[in-house]
Amino acid sequence: MKKNGSYFLSAVCRNGLQPGVWDPYAYREKRQAEMFDHFATVQKVRGKGFSSTAFKYAPIEYRHISRGTIPIFILEPSGSTSAWKADAVGESCLLFGTMRAYLGNVLVTPKAAWIAERSPVCFAVKSEFVQVIPKDGLVYFWWALLQTSAFLQGLPIGTGGTRPRLDPSSLLQTPVEVPVRSVREKIHHQILRYAETAWREYVSAEQLLTSTLR
Repeated sequence: MKKNGSYFLSAVCRNGLQPGVWDPYAYREKRQAEMFDHFATVQKVRGKGFSSTAFKYAPIEYRHISRGTIPIFILEPSGSTSAWKADAVGESCLLFGTMRAYLGNVLVTPKAAWIAERSPVCFAVKSEFVQVIPKDGLVYFWWALLQTSAFLQGLPIGTGGTRPRLDPSSLLQTPVEVPVRSVREKIHHQILRYAETAWREYVSAEQLLTSTLR
């Protein structure tokens, strides 16, 4: 019984043959047309421009970030002056964790109104984070993309001994595939609305607990 199918034969001139080596990572080469630095800049978190008396919350650490795609994190009361010496960021800042064991820890700081505060608000940050500044300003789209397996698998191996870190310059050289701006804007605004609702509910729950149980 003859199987269904078809055959074809190509005749190629010897001069037209090009030797090559099979590369199992060739699929990555197709993605290198656009690197992350085409869409964003990365900088170390700095504390300049913030008053030391303005720190109301403890420095943000990995343990404050919830598992899963939840656009909020734990705001722990400072309780001491230890946060005064920490570096800081303002509102609506995108932070990315650089320790290799914790890659994918990403957050966006909330707007002051969402957490019942007066603007400007500053948030102390541990040194494990760098600030990512999207050139299109769509921080919540990039918050979502930086957590994807496709992006994380494209990151280079970190350096630094027993606690390897990802260098910011290496982060910028990560290949990315992103949708057109109109799609990015739609995703950003949808998640932004979710984040605002989640932060307002988080603060309301905290205030309820504070007034009734503490």
